[in-house]
Amino acid sequence: MHLCGLGFEAEVGLEAWMQDVAVSLPPAALTSRLGKVRLRLERDVIEDGRLAVSETATNALRYGRAPGDRPPTAPELWIWARTVPSAQLVVSLFGCARISYPHASGAGLLDEYSKGLGLLGEFTAEWGSAPSRSRLAERAVLGKTVWFALPLPGTWPGLGHRVHPGTAAQCLLLALMKRGFPGTLSSDDRGISVLELPGLNVWVHRKNFCWRDGPSSCVRRPLIDLQETAEHLVRDLLGSPARTS
Repeated sequence: MHLCGLGFEAEVGLEAWMQDVAVSLPPAALTSRLGKVRLRLERDVIEDGRLAVSETATNALRYGRAPGDRPPTAPELWIWARTVPSAQLVVSLFGCARISYPHASGAGLLDEYSKGLGLLGEFTAEWGSAPSRSRLAERAVLGKTVWFALPLPGTWPGLGHRVHPGTAAQCLLLALMKRGFPGTLSSDDRGISVLELPGLNVWVHRKNFCWRDGPSSCVRRPLIDLQETAEHLVRDLLGSPARTS
């Protein structure tokens, strides 16, 4: 499989690849990337993931063209792990089309684009779509993701991993700035850091990220879920909710 030179993103807890926009590839070629992630997945989970990647890749490559006169932007494949709501592997396909989102019809399949996306609910723990920004383009590009989650085994080594809160705060700020959101970072003598973002502050405690999700509610995510937190914050900063099934 031929990938663009900026294919691998060396961020904490994330593997990401960009397809060369000048090269036409069968969607199934992207499924080989799932096998590169060593997370002790069971064989049937890997096979379910390959099918799900094939369907989401088909959607991204066929319908992910830039709107209007915008230049073409290469699809991106993102893979990370999260522990909330449970230990899961998240696989996300990003494309620059952002006009509409897949949704379930009364028949249980999808009205828009590939009806094969309706299989995601049968082969994955959860799936959905959300507005987002590119991770690998030279400049942050608006678009959307179609993603799904696979269950991780109880033997997944990441469950016992610990992240230093100062490191987590710096990595989160860098991840958001790279995607076009300016911010500043400060810390107090108790070791609590605060990320100040446009219209949103994120507190980094010893074990958790925390930010307000409304006048009277807060969101908490463990530091190990750094990439999941970054994606959640991108949606909040864009002012658009995720759609899940």
